[in-house]
Amino acid sequence: MSDAQTNPLQAARDLLGELRGQASGDLTKQLTELDRLLTEAQRRGEGQDAASARQQLSDLIEANAQFTSVMVHEIRVPMTSIRGYSDMLSKKVVGELNDMQMQFVETIRSNVIRMEHLVTDISDISKIKSGRMRLDPKMDMYKNVALTVEKDTAELAAAHNHTFTFETPSGLPLLNLDSTRLALSLRKMVVNALQYTPDGGQITVKAEGIDGKLKVSVIDTGIGMTEEEQTHIGELFWRADSEHVRSFKGHGLGLPIAMGFVKMMGGEFFYESKVGQGSVFGFIVPGMG
Repeated sequence: MSDAQTNPLQAARDLLGELRGQASGDLTKQLTELDRLLTEAQRRGEGQDAASARQQLSDLIEANAQFTSVMVHEIRVPMTSIRGYSDMLSKKVVGELNDMQMQFVETIRSNVIRMEHLVTDISDISKIKSGRMRLDPKMDMYKNVALTVEKDTAELAAAHNHTFTFETPSGLPLLNLDSTRLALSLRKMVVNALQYTPDGGQITVKAEGIDGKLKVSVIDTGIGMTEEEQTHIGELFWRADSEHVRSFKGHGLGLPIAMGFVKMMGGEFFYESKVGQGSVFGFIVPGMG
């Protein structure tokens, strides 16, 4: 929120870029309002008028955050019911199902789970962008984060016959940050690497201590990215136009969320990639001083 208050023009441009291509319903109104604010901020400059434009932009950001919050809540309520009933059906609580019926139920369950992940991602990115996200820092060790992510992603790695390695040396800096959100950020980077590496590849999650900070690199032997594609990293809902990428379901929110959490923790996000030679995505976060 502070960026919007000190630089309304840049904040408007950022929001306009994120909303571009999604113009329908309320989003159309938001895009129209953002266009107006851009023009007004450029024309008015400093002074009382600029302060008024800043306030209007702040109000717009707040309204958008509230709308997203309500939308997420209203979607989660029926999804919880659908998930609960489908779970009971799959466990045959209400009787036996034939093979076709069981297949239908499993399709319902898998799609509801996918929707739950999408709704959670939308909620997280909305809170990050609006300044409503609250972190819960506490003292922890990176190895606990690594173990959690390894456990959550080992099945996906095995399904693609990847060599999957976590290099976690001793003596890493202690952390005083939101380890749950750090694990979520790392998990999203690892899932990207596992999915966008052809079967039988190698993914290494390497941790090291540098000047009292923790550096974690997710190194893969995947398809890599062109220089033009790399300019879109962090852009909401963007996915590379690649047959391999499109073969996996996704919404282009994983990296923006990971980058947002890392930034909130006072860290830095980095990457490098070459087509056909794989990619490295990672972060550097402060250790306990």
